[in-house]
Amino acid sequence: MTRLSRLAVPLLLGLAVLAGCLVLRAADPGAVQIVRERLFDLYQRTDPPSLSPDIAVRIVDVDDASLALHGQWPWPRTLMADLVTTLAQAGAAAIALDMIFPEPDRSSPALLAETLPLPVETRARIAASLAALPSNDEVFAAALVAAPSVLGVAVAQEGEPYRPAAGLAVVGPQPKGRLTMSPASIGNLQVLREAAHGLGGIHVSARDDDAVVRRIPALTSVGDAALPSLFVEALRVAQGAQSLVLRTHPSPDDPESGIPADLRIGAFTVPLTAHGEYRIRYGAMDEDMTVPASTVLAARDAPQELADIFAGTIVLVGTSAPGLFDLRATPLGTIEPGVSMHAQALANILADTHLSRPDWTLGLELSAIALAGAVVLALALTLRPGLAAFGVAALVAGLGMAAWFAFRDHLLLLDASFPIAATLAVYGVVTVPILIGTDRRQRFIRSAFAHYLAEPVLARLERDPAALSLDGERRTITILFVDVRGFTSRSEHMEPKAAVDLLNTLLEPLSEAVLAEEGTIDKFMGDGLMAFWNAPLDQPDHAARAVRAALAMKAAIEGCNTGRKGQAAPLAIGVGLHTGEAFVGNMGSKRRFAYSAIGDSVNLAARVEAMTATLAEPVLITQATLEAAKPFDGGLEAHFASAGAHSVKGRRQAVDVLRLSPSD
Repeated sequence: MTRLSRLAVPLLLGLAVLAGCLVLRAADPGAVQIVRERLFDLYQRTDPPSLSPDIAVRIVDVDDASLALHGQWPWPRTLMADLVTTLAQAGAAAIALDMIFPEPDRSSPALLAETLPLPVETRARIAASLAALPSNDEVFAAALVAAPSVLGVAVAQEGEPYRPAAGLAVVGPQPKGRLTMSPASIGNLQVLREAAHGLGGIHVSARDDDAVVRRIPALTSVGDAALPSLFVEALRVAQGAQSLVLRTHPSPDDPESGIPADLRIGAFTVPLTAHGEYRIRYGAMDEDMTVPASTVLAARDAPQELADIFAGTIVLVGTSAPGLFDLRATPLGTIEPGVSMHAQALANILADTHLSRPDWTLGLELSAIALAGAVVLALALTLRPGLAAFGVAALVAGLGMAAWFAFRDHLLLLDASFPIAATLAVYGVVTVPILIGTDRRQRFIRSAFAHYLAEPVLARLERDPAALSLDGERRTITILFVDVRGFTSRSEHMEPKAAVDLLNTLLEPLSEAVLAEEGTIDKFMGDGLMAFWNAPLDQPDHAARAVRAALAMKAAIEGCNTGRKGQAAPLAIGVGLHTGEAFVGNMGSKRRFAYSAIGDSVNLAARVEAMTATLAEPVLITQATLEAAKPFDGGLEAHFASAGAHSVKGRRQAVDVLRLSPSD
């Protein structure tokens, strides 16, 4: 199997996974959106800005201490009137109440008289006397008229139609079906609604379905009208603007329908999402930006004392008391009063630090997925697994860092999560079959060569299987044949087990001599063996290695004889070496084969080994082996002497052979 055919399956799998990732990201199911939003939350938690009192936004908090001092909620509207009047006299540019007042105040004088435990006639007479007094709602309305006030409006499935307090101009196609929609609203008493200078929605985005408030609908479609958010109305009233301007651009699918782009509020332009929402860049608000409601009410008689805190600011009135159930989760991992979401939005606008996720980010992210997938395929299919893994890790880090720097430096929200997930998915599906194939080849190599190759050579083959050609090739190799002299006649007088034990005792050091020089043992032939060098891996000094192996064999036999003194006749071997071209590869049948070498050079090496018996020399080499070993003779420590030219069966010309012995 060629390398190209081996890589076909991983390539097709990688392309299929890459295509699937692109389709999934384009479909953008809910799970993908949640992961993306959680990544954007992580961006914000990693680098939240500090919001200082220099930003003209304040929160008046109806906290537990204020409730303990002035009574349970809801407070009398007269107390709310005092709160609004004090803030207005302290110089607040706008006062937005993150609350609604849909029912009459039951503590108004006329209504309160009806609850007195008195006879009916007495109660009616007192109620008639108190009816001349203004109701608490009228007192509150008078305070709202005199102050730059904004009241909250809640959206609901059933309620009353919303009547806008300011006009809305649309530049571009109408945003049909784009804005958050609600069939009705729950607002305030008519007297209060008509007294307020602005009416703003106090709801958050339904798209944040994991209870984390990341965005607020800047505009909500309620019936035929557009309801601005509380922060939008607060900013409009603070500037004295009479209307809002929504800019849209045509939808690619329907040119008659507009996609919201931004909203102009007086001198400020606020970027919007495609659904008319504003993304909040959360920061750590300075504690001086929040003032307890009790502190404001304590200064009713001297509101000028609060001028340093409230003059020229947009004031948002809300509650942090847990019992009033207006606490929300933020991307920073904190639980904050709902009013703080509007305060954060206003702080973003006033500081001109807007989170941005334009329409083109989807195209950019799809392109990043496609490009990263192509790079992963190239790395996984061309590099070794270790290098490919390093390259993929660098690519993943690059995607993450690029998205992070886009957020940190430009407040641009780019989704690195899906490109990274797609990159790892493509890498995994491509790498697994490659690793399986590599493991199979390594196991094949080890099973096929473990008995014939030295461990260092085997390890090199496992690290780089591509260096091995099992299909057969012509190579210049050095071939060694060794035979134990007279073993057949010697074994005729021995017990079979003793003969086998002796043969193994002899072949063990002969094999070790080959493996020590990283040679390949071709086969064992009775009382001898065949080995060669420079295959399956390249060995530039193959002839020198073979020469050293032959000398080691001679020394090993001499050592055996030293240990056998006083026993049978000394053992002797004949070693023949020749260097030449041969055909090397897997040979045999489909069921049984061996890695071997054949050719005229192999035959000549065998003839040279047979010649050692005729010339009574333990080791003979050809002139070709000597020439190949000469460049490396510095490490041979051998002596060469001519043994003459001799005729060899199968060759017309005589072959020059040389005696080989250790140097003195």
